[in-house]
Amino acid sequence: MQKRTTNCIKELRNLGLDAIVVSDPINVTYLTGFRNAQGYLLMTTSGEIIYFTNFIYLAQAKQKTDWQVISKQGNIFQSIANKITELKLKKIGFEGRHMPHLEYQEIVKHLSAKIIATVDLVKNLRAIKDNKEITLIRKSAQITTEAIEFIRQIHDQSMSEKTLAIEVEKFLRLKGDNQVAFPSIVAAGKSSAFPHHLPSEENQTGNFFITDLGSKYYGYCADLTRVFFWGKMPALLKRVYETVLKAQQLAIKRVRAGVKASQVDGAAREFIEKKGYGKFFGHGLGHGLGLDVHEPPYLSPYNEKPLKEGMVITIEPAIYLPSKFGIRIEDMVLVRKNKGEIISGNPNR
Repeated sequence: MQKRTTNCIKELRNLGLDAIVVSDPINVTYLTGFRNAQGYLLMTTSGEIIYFTNFIYLAQAKQKTDWQVISKQGNIFQSIANKITELKLKKIGFEGRHMPHLEYQEIVKHLSAKIIATVDLVKNLRAIKDNKEITLIRKSAQITTEAIEFIRQIHDQSMSEKTLAIEVEKFLRLKGDNQVAFPSIVAAGKSSAFPHHLPSEENQTGNFFITDLGSKYYGYCADLTRVFFWGKMPALLKRVYETVLKAQQLAIKRVRAGVKASQVDGAAREFIEKKGYGKFFGHGLGHGLGLDVHEPPYLSPYNEKPLKEGMVITIEPAIYLPSKFGIRIEDMVLVRKNKGEIISGNPNR
């Protein structure tokens, strides 16, 4: 964790801040390694790390010996303000996206220090994964790939989308963490035209559906989407599937350190547009993933920032034909210096 806190302190100094109050539990986990984070972290540029929590999480938090833990006594926000005053900190950052306004007001009213909103300061640090993180993400991807094979083994055409989603989530939780990365999507037939379809109780998995699922392994997420079809594929469905698959292959070939996120998106999007389906691909090509299933970088036509070595991203082009069907194919790719490495196995699509 030392490198992570060092990088965070460097960013604080660049912004002219003396400290930051971290309220996003995932960011607290990233900086401390404490996976059951329910509290607030005060990190200063001089290296103090103080965690504010309550009795429920106190014993677990104290297992960490490299940072101070303060149990809430009365108003936790006043405790944070008191510590800031004690340390004579003058300019304090807080997480603008994650601290509710009422909590912000509670801290401010006890402080004379200047409070400044930051945006994604820690989240952006998380975009580049270290070797340990990459190992955990690979394992999460492996479990998810195994879950896809599990679907092939247990699927029955009489199964409802909901039943299949529940069964695969059991598998993911038994192999990985207690929680999955996100609620599993099973979308059959016309329902596949909705990108985030909620699995139905109707018996409709039939011979065509898509599934979007992800394990968590020691907190790190996977995210894969596959198409399942039995029998002869109709001509239109086959044409759309082959278009999406080719678009994904073209995008993956563009992945390497230094290439703009928009250029990777464009490789897939331009091919889909050339085939006449451009208006049916309405979302970005992919996103980063790690402790969150959606985190920087975001691959879209509007992101001109370059990819960096060590980022893990999804590549998930799609075509959604209203009232007919949708096709999305998604893999996980590790950004390397000269290429993108698929880390979601060698799937039998």
